[in-house]
Amino acid sequence: MLQLDIPEVTVKETARAVTQRMRLQPHSDRIQARTPDMESAEEVYIAAGRDGTLHDLSGKLPDTGTDKEYLIFAYDGGLVTSRAGRDIYDQILAGAPFERCPLCGRGIATTLDHQLPKSEYPILAITPANLVPACSKCNQKKSSVDPAEPSEMLLHPYFDGLGTTRWLGARIHEESPARAEYFVNSGEDWDPTFSARVVRHFRFFGLGKQYAVAAAGKLATDRLQHAGLLRRAGASELRLHLQEAAEGYWSTAGNTWEGALCSALADSDWYLNGGMNQV
Repeated sequence: MLQLDIPEVTVKETARAVTQRMRLQPHSDRIQARTPDMESAEEVYIAAGRDGTLHDLSGKLPDTGTDKEYLIFAYDGGLVTSRAGRDIYDQILAGAPFERCPLCGRGIATTLDHQLPKSEYPILAITPANLVPACSKCNQKKSSVDPAEPSEMLLHPYFDGLGTTRWLGARIHEESPARAEYFVNSGEDWDPTFSARVVRHFRFFGLGKQYAVAAAGKLATDRLQHAGLLRRAGASELRLHLQEAAEGYWSTAGNTWEGALCSALADSDWYLNGGMNQV
């Protein structure tokens, strides 16, 4: 759940690119003819994204009419496969920080996901603001999810700013083997609907389990280093080391499972006094 900058490229530029060398007719002509409608839809979409009303676009977008096939082809047969289209595809994909999937914050972003599914909103099939870098697992999981209520909307990396809140928390279960449990800390400035959306996103993608599995591996690999630091410098230095590591993750990539884990370990007196030997 990472925030991204909205792509600078427009749907007009994208439509021009995907039809540049498209020889299939009437696809090229129909896509070009519908470009003004795609531009109108882009304006409506971006405004709704900023207002948090993407769940309520029904009837507010230009009618697809009989052009659904051609509009979807603009993505499948143009943006994904044509040379000029693929350049834009890769440009949008490169917006993922450190190539991390913004939906889960863990996988590698290798594909673009339609925030609103192209099967339901073909007029938005090549709208850059509707195309989000994602890992293949999140893309497949999300599939054709189409929210009907505000609280059902998954987070949109271009529009849903989580601010400076350290919303991702973790606690250490002091047992053998030790394990981390992840949860959402609602921000003080979040309204109930937005809090519900963050929790829904967290649960929908199974982030608690994903992060816990990743944390188990990190706990195992860091155990000897932490035990050695405890032995040489004491619990206070180990705590400082973990706090600095957490700050490093936070300042570089915001809320991450690694940063939340380091913070939780720094807060665990059990771990700091030898608990890592039970990992």
